[in-house]
Amino acid sequence: MKSMILSAVLVLVSSVALAADIEFSNPHVFVPLKGTNTTAGFGTIKNTTKSEVTVKVVSATPFKAVELHESSEKNGRMTMSKMETIKIAAGQTFELKPGGNHIMLFDATKPVEEKQTVAIKLLVNDKEQTVNFPVVTRLSKETKTEDKKEEHHHH
Repeated sequence: MKSMILSAVLVLVSSVALAADIEFSNPHVFVPLKGTNTTAGFGTIKNTTKSEVTVKVVSATPFKAVELHESSEKNGRMTMSKMETIKIAAGQTFELKPGGNHIMLFDATKPVEEKQTVAIKLLVNDKEQTVNFPVVTRLSKETKTEDKKEEHHHH
């Protein structure tokens, strides 16, 4: 029994160490707007390795679907397009921010409220890593940008 527990601990520790190719700073998810069950995740991802990493978003609890989105301006209008992965050069950072690139979270299966966390599962160079994103209220300066995002529907 002790060896089984020790083996389980070693597997857990080694899987955490293997997935430490990136560091997330200031991860957060906004409380969905009233009457919606969609929101977005933000933060800064740092590649802590000496080579490029590829990051893919796999799932987010308690959401049914999750996508990476890139925002850009076309003909004076903000548009969003789905990205399959994010590539981050060695030692560089990638910003997920309102009005820019973000993790879109669709169809919450339960209410998402302030002080909860959303567990977002990533694949970093095909290794699983879960990051807990605290749920926060929107800042007044970001509300206008976020309101536009909330109109975005799953494709």
